[in-house]
Amino acid sequence: MRLAMLDIGSAAARLDIVDLASPRMPRATWSVKSRSHLAEHTLPDGRVTEEGIADAVRAVRRCVRAAADKPTEALIAYGTSAVRDASNGARLRKRLGEAAGVRIGVLTPRDEAAVTYHAARRWHGRSGRLMTTVDIGGGTVDVATGTSTDPHRVVSLPHGAARLTRQFLPDDPPTRAQLAELRRELHETIPPSLRGVEAGHPLALSKVLRQLAVLTESVPHATVRRPHRLRLQELSRWIPRLAELDHQQRAKLPGVSRSRGRRILAGAIVAEVIMESLELPELEICPWGLRQGLVYRFLEARTRTRAEALDLVGSLFD
Repeated sequence: MRLAMLDIGSAAARLDIVDLASPRMPRATWSVKSRSHLAEHTLPDGRVTEEGIADAVRAVRRCVRAAADKPTEALIAYGTSAVRDASNGARLRKRLGEAAGVRIGVLTPRDEAAVTYHAARRWHGRSGRLMTTVDIGGGTVDVATGTSTDPHRVVSLPHGAARLTRQFLPDDPPTRAQLAELRRELHETIPPSLRGVEAGHPLALSKVLRQLAVLTESVPHATVRRPHRLRLQELSRWIPRLAELDHQQRAKLPGVSRSRGRRILAGAIVAEVIMESLELPELEICPWGLRQGLVYRFLEARTRTRAEALDLVGSLFD
């Protein structure tokens, strides 16, 4: 069976086709991505502009059209926080669903963190050992801990890198006052929320953290494409430099994509505060995330009929 998965995020829409008959971990055998620009067109009040909706619709249509000649048995389409948290989210999801030809689901922050944690546990293995995942998305930051395939505690805060950039860092580059206000907000909310969390083995999820790892582990004229860790000491050393650059200059740095040049600074500061709060000198980079977690959920449901499997995975979404 080949499963199509359409992920609509703050930076891009991505459609993967996954071969579920693969004897190894099911991987995407084909993929296409198109920039959605949702983060760039989300206003401070959370509303996505008409231009932003149109851009996202075009991105979804490009993905679906590109996959038109790729036979699949099912399409699961979902939006991340950029879609879920939009103040005009109902209209946005309706338009995106019309473009995709299927209903666009969204996960609650806690469910999204749990599914992502599940993927990380599968990747890392060693069930029974305490593990912690840190996931910095566009709208939320999630910290999940547990010893089995599902977390026993999830902390989800509205401190995603794109959201914080809109709320606290409107200037590019930001002013010292804006940076101070952002740090004050994070230090007032993150440490109390993480109080009592036992870190265990820490894993970093999300593209923001992976790009920060590439940036901080690289040296002049030698980019580390697949870093194994994000170190707090190196991260803290880079933050002042990132704060001095505008988004175009940041996008020229090793590992930093153009779509995340603006938000990478807020993401770095959030990561620093979390690592300091949990006393983590480093995070191990995990390449898996929400997509892989959803694939595993679907595989676990396949002991039933195909229709029941789709219903069970669909029940995860609002």
